[in-house]
Amino acid sequence: MKYLMILAALCLGAPAFLTAQDSYLPVSTESELAKAAYVKALQAAEHADIPAFFENLQAAVQADADFFMAHAYMAIAETSFTEYEKAVPHIKSALAIDAEGLNKGERIIRQALQTLEKDPKADIAESMASLTEAYPQTAQAYELAAVSASWISKDPQAATKYNLRLLELRPGHGGTYNALGYSYMALGQMDKAKAAFDKYLEVSPDEANAYDSMGEYYMVAKDYAKSAEYYDKAAEMGMELAEERAEKARAAITKN
Repeated sequence: MKYLMILAALCLGAPAFLTAQDSYLPVSTESELAKAAYVKALQAAEHADIPAFFENLQAAVQADADFFMAHAYMAIAETSFTEYEKAVPHIKSALAIDAEGLNKGERIIRQALQTLEKDPKADIAESMASLTEAYPQTAQAYELAAVSASWISKDPQAATKYNLRLLELRPGHGGTYNALGYSYMALGQMDKAKAAFDKYLEVSPDEANAYDSMGEYYMVAKDYAKSAEYYDKAAEMGMELAEERAEKARAAITKN
């Protein structure tokens, strides 16, 4: 899948995981149940399990209705998917939370949501840049900025910059190589895209999404036989959507 919330899987048993400066942005909730569900959501997204991502974020806000970051993530995710109507209630829920209780990062993200409330198709690049400036050593800040650059701002050059910084902060992270590959493809830099997807396969050989992404790379490169091969592998590993993509690749072979 193209869209992944690129976050490192951290141990749920560590109570300080949400304040680790090199991993996650701090959050204002005091609910351990909400925090646990929030991290499960991020882990699900890392493995391209989007339904589980939303289910766990819903569980997080059920445990703490004022959990700002859980509402904000749903809003940004739906906006990234261009599901603007679905994003609206999450934006409203996040903005209804008293800003006085929010930390610095949450307030910056709140500004981005205020921008989206006025115009769901607005560019929030300025807020994302402010987030990375406020948390220059925190991977999650760059992850949010990269997702926003790719799917909201439609700025693959900025997305590439953020993803390269992410690899500096957490070398060898599969999901980041995946996002970087798509950024390079959007820029038309196919050799660099191939190298990024190769690294994704190297570090995440058990991820169906790694094969699906390589299938898309070859589809764009018009090597339809190779595309079908990788899509078939992703389908064998349990990615149902890859079956349809493999058939499209084979149809392209016949057509061309």
